[in-house]
Amino acid sequence: MAGTAFKSIDKNRFKKIYPAKRFAPVLAKQSEKNIVLENTKLVFTEASGQTTQTYTFTEAYSTIPTVTHGVRSVDGDMVLVKITTLTTQAVTVEVSAAFDGFIDLHITEIGS
Repeated sequence: MAGTAFKSIDKNRFKKIYPAKRFAPVLAKQSEKNIVLENTKLVFTEASGQTTQTYTFTEAYSTIPTVTHGVRSVDGDMVLVKITTLTTQAVTVEVSAAFDGFIDLHITEIGS
């Protein structure tokens, strides 16, 4: 897994101008590496009885990306989530039982 450091820059100070009144800073994060981010939401319903779903990535990844997940249950059901298959094109997620709610996926790749 790769890592990178981010630094804060002020977008209003790129040009060397010296007005009488300084503009409010507009801060942005900048990195030296290429970063690909993708977010999605998988919907599960208890009535369907579905316990697995596959999500195909919309971005192209050169290596297997890092995938994290979060569970949001409508009824307060306690379910366990595990990633069963992960490739450069898709991820398959399995839950321990059918439930009403969502699984939020965050897909990240840090390149060079």
